[in-house]
Amino acid sequence: MYEGVRKKLTRISKATVYSNLRFLAEKSLIKEVNIKGVSRFEANLVPHHHIICIECGKISDYESEELTGYSLKIASDIEDFEVESTDTNFYGFCKECMEE
Repeated sequence: MYEGVRKKLTRISKATVYSNLRFLAEKSLIKEVNIKGVSRFEANLVPHHHIICIECGKISDYESEELTGYSLKIASDIEDFEVESTDTNFYGFCKECMEE
Protein backbone atom coordinates (compact mmCIF):
# COMPACT_ATOMS: atom_id res chain seq x y z
CA MET A 1 0.00 0.00 0.00
CA TYR A 2 2.74 2.38 1.03
CA GLU A 3 4.70 1.91 -2.21
CA GLY A 4 1.58 2.49 -4.29
CA VAL A 5 0.71 5.73 -2.49
CA ARG A 6 4.31 6.88 -2.58
CA LYS A 7 4.31 6.82 -6.40
CA LYS A 8 1.81 9.71 -6.36
CA LEU A 9 2.75 11.37 -3.06
CA THR A 10 6.52 11.00 -2.92
CA ARG A 11 6.93 12.68 0.48
CA ILE A 12 4.34 10.64 2.37
CA SER A 13 5.51 8.66 5.39
CA LYS A 14 4.65 5.10 6.38
CA ALA A 15 3.23 6.49 9.64
CA THR A 16 0.74 8.61 7.68
CA VAL A 17 -0.33 5.65 5.55
CA TYR A 18 -0.84 3.41 8.60
CA SER A 19 -2.63 6.18 10.48
CA ASN A 20 -5.08 6.54 7.61
CA LEU A 21 -5.54 2.76 7.33
CA ARG A 22 -6.33 2.53 11.05
CA PHE A 23 -8.78 5.44 10.71
CA LEU A 24 -10.57 3.62 7.86
CA ALA A 25 -10.65 0.44 9.99
CA GLU A 26 -12.16 2.36 12.93
CA LYS A 27 -14.90 3.58 10.58
CA SER A 28 -15.47 -0.06 9.42
CA LEU A 29 -14.59 0.80 5.82
CA ILE A 30 -11.75 -1.73 5.85
CA LYS A 31 -10.75 -4.46 8.30
CA GLU A 32 -7.49 -4.78 10.21
CA VAL A 33 -6.35 -8.39 10.44
CA ASN A 34 -3.49 -9.43 12.69
CA ILE A 35 -1.69 -12.52 11.44
CA LYS A 36 1.38 -13.72 13.33
CA GLY A 37 1.74 -10.31 14.99
CA VAL A 38 1.64 -8.36 11.72
CA SER A 39 -1.21 -5.98 10.93
CA ARG A 40 -2.70 -6.23 7.48
CA PHE A 41 -5.65 -4.34 6.10
CA GLU A 42 -8.27 -5.63 3.72
CA ALA A 43 -11.32 -4.27 1.97
CA ASN A 44 -13.20 -7.60 1.92
CA LEU A 45 -15.74 -7.12 4.71
CA VAL A 46 -17.69 -10.29 3.88
CA PRO A 47 -17.12 -12.89 6.63
CA HIS A 48 -14.30 -15.14 5.43
CA HIS A 49 -11.23 -17.03 6.56
CA HIS A 50 -7.59 -17.07 5.47
CA ILE A 51 -5.28 -19.63 3.91
CA ILE A 52 -1.66 -18.83 4.76
CA CYS A 53 1.38 -20.45 3.15
CA ILE A 54 4.03 -21.10 5.78
CA GLU A 55 6.73 -21.25 3.10
CA CYS A 56 6.23 -18.03 1.06
CA GLY A 57 3.81 -16.15 3.34
CA LYS A 58 1.09 -15.77 0.70
CA ILE A 59 -2.32 -15.07 2.24
CA SER A 60 -5.53 -15.89 0.37
CA ASP A 61 -9.16 -15.42 1.33
CA TYR A 62 -11.25 -18.54 1.85
CA GLU A 63 -15.01 -18.14 1.91
CA SER A 64 -17.16 -20.88 3.39
CA GLU A 65 -20.72 -20.18 4.52
CA GLU A 66 -20.73 -23.51 6.33
CA LEU A 67 -17.55 -22.77 8.30
CA THR A 68 -18.64 -19.20 9.07
CA GLY A 69 -22.02 -20.42 10.27
CA TYR A 70 -20.41 -23.12 12.41
CA SER A 71 -18.00 -20.59 13.97
CA LEU A 72 -20.86 -18.24 14.81
CA LYS A 73 -22.90 -21.13 16.25
CA ILE A 74 -20.04 -22.06 18.57
CA ALA A 75 -19.57 -18.40 19.49
CA SER A 76 -23.26 -18.05 20.39
CA ASP A 77 -22.89 -20.93 22.86
CA ILE A 78 -20.27 -19.07 24.93
CA GLU A 79 -21.89 -17.88 28.14
CA ASP A 80 -21.36 -14.39 29.59
CA PHE A 81 -19.54 -13.18 26.50
CA GLU A 82 -20.75 -11.42 23.36
CA VAL A 83 -18.70 -12.45 20.32
CA GLU A 84 -18.30 -9.68 17.77
CA SER A 85 -16.56 -11.72 15.08
CA THR A 86 -14.59 -14.90 14.49
CA ASP A 87 -11.50 -15.56 12.39
CA THR A 88 -10.07 -18.86 11.24
CA ASN A 89 -6.66 -19.22 9.62
CA PHE A 90 -5.46 -22.32 7.81
CA TYR A 91 -1.67 -22.77 7.62
CA GLY A 92 0.02 -25.01 5.08
CA PHE A 93 1.73 -24.90 1.70
CA CYS A 94 0.38 -23.18 -1.43
CA LYS A 95 0.38 -24.94 -4.79
CA GLU A 96 3.44 -23.05 -6.02
CA CYS A 97 5.54 -23.97 -2.96
CA MET A 98 4.45 -27.61 -3.13
CA GLU A 99 5.62 -27.78 -6.75
CA GLU A 100 9.11 -26.50 -5.88
